[in-house]
Amino acid sequence: MKFDCPACQKNINNMDIKERRRKGIFKQAQCPECNAWLRMNPVMESIKTAGLLVLLVSSLLNVFRVMPALEAQLSIAAIIGVSLALIVTLTAKMEKV
Repeated sequence: MKFDCPACQKNINNMDIKERRRKGIFKQAQCPECNAWLRMNPVMESIKTAGLLVLLVSSLLNVFRVMPALEAQLSIAAIIGVSLALIVTLTAKMEKV
């Protein structure tokens, strides 16, 4: 996945990033060109995390058949969760820390 660095405007491949760090639940990456630390918008990162959690919980409830009467609704929730996480991942912009 490629993105533009907001600091130096270079097009960066995600595989070229050498330094990464975590600050709480948020991930940061260092631009290989200008050495600026970048992160996804915190609101978008939170939405992505929530979507993945919905996917995980609803999938586990379906796999272990905890609520068999709600199987269809849990499957729909899982699809919505993964769709939300995917859309945010593909559309969110990186910002300088």
